[in-house]
Amino acid sequence: MKVTVTMPAYNAAPYVREAVESVLNQDFGSFELVVVDDGSLDATWKYLKSYAKHPKIRLFRNRKNLGVGATRNRILGLARGKYITPCDADDLLMPGTLKRLSLYLDQHPRIGAVYGDLLDMMTDRDNRLTRPPQLLGKDYRLTWDLIENAVNHAGSMIRKSLMIEVGGYDTGVYSVDDWSLWLKLTEISRFKYLAGEIFYIWRRNPLSLTQTDRHLNADVEKIWREAIARRYQ
Repeated sequence: MKVTVTMPAYNAAPYVREAVESVLNQDFGSFELVVVDDGSLDATWKYLKSYAKHPKIRLFRNRKNLGVGATRNRILGLARGKYITPCDADDLLMPGTLKRLSLYLDQHPRIGAVYGDLLDMMTDRDNRLTRPPQLLGKDYRLTWDLIENAVNHAGSMIRKSLMIEVGGYDTGVYSVDDWSLWLKLTEISRFKYLAGEIFYIWRRNPLSLTQTDRHLNADVEKIWREAIARRYQ
């Protein structure tokens, strides 16, 4: 197994089937999709169960809501792939993503993770666009990671061995578990930004975690303090 696509799902019923299909439509043979429902209260699990017999999909469910960091770590422990590509249950993976990113890591063994651009789509509760889509992407070497999270987690591809080496995702934060991961990974590896290549559609709505996280400032301060302690004692 070359790639595991990881998909934590929580109350994503309106979007989860499209997210799953965007992964299944990849023109790449050696991949699996591991989905963990994090105790959803809506019809997410009902929709996921329709894929129970699909040979590319492995479905699991947390008995209670554990949070996104813990759920991502559970998926990491279940993953059989050499590489990890995150895809959230309300977003879309662009065609050709797995083939392009896995080939790059195959050809560049010293690169720990590779990422490109994503299309940011802000919608209302009825899934209607509230502003024109925006392209997001930046070379992480052009900024300081303690000030800005420039690496797109969504649609990236990471070596699983390195993720395990740094302890996976931070379970003590709500929505910056990806930034915490990059802070740890950059201390032991290098990344590559493929400018101009779009690998992901990020669908944001008023109920998205990034729109409702009241703990954001405290969580960012936490991961900053931890990174500073590791790097500068």
